Amino acid sequence: MSRIVRIGTFCIAAAMALLTIPIASAKKIADPPAAPIPMQMLTGKTVFISNSESTADIIFAVPDLTYNTLYEHMKSWGKYELVSAPADADLVFNINFVVLLYPQLRLVVLDPKTHVVLWTFAEQVQPWVRQSTGRKNFDQAMVNLVDDVKTMTTPLPAAADAPVPNK
Repeated sequence: MSRIVRIGTFCIAAAMALLTIPIASAKKIADPPAAPIPMQMLTGKTVFISNSESTADIIFAVPDLTYNTLYEHMKSWGKYELVSAPADADLVFNINFVVLLYPQLRLVVLDPKTHVVLWTFAEQVQPWVRQSTGRKNFDQAMVNLVDDVKTMTTPLPAAADAPVPNK
């Protein structure tokens, strides 16, 4: 074997070996600490559900599908009293189904007094070919979206060994 071929083979083998070794000097950038959740999200008792534009109504040929499905889930959960006017609500849940790069459900939570967006939840609806599969994917994404709201707004149980504050 010629000297050039041996040097070339060695260089290729060395390069491949170096690619498999993690760079020691690279450091993982730490995630920022969790910022506080807006107080209204944790203390709200009443919700007005706002029906924003939704292409799901057209795709699945069911009027107000997105709104009705969210309303049903929120009612069966029972955490919030659902009210019929935003002025009577602690929170406004604005729901819509959009198709951007992919179909997704978006739930924007607003403060009805200031109209400030408090939080936005989004769940991708898995793509589909058959209409029945699309509807199942839509329903699963809605379950996931409501679960996201539940997770955020349900306080973690206090640790059993946590000290009890003096009164």
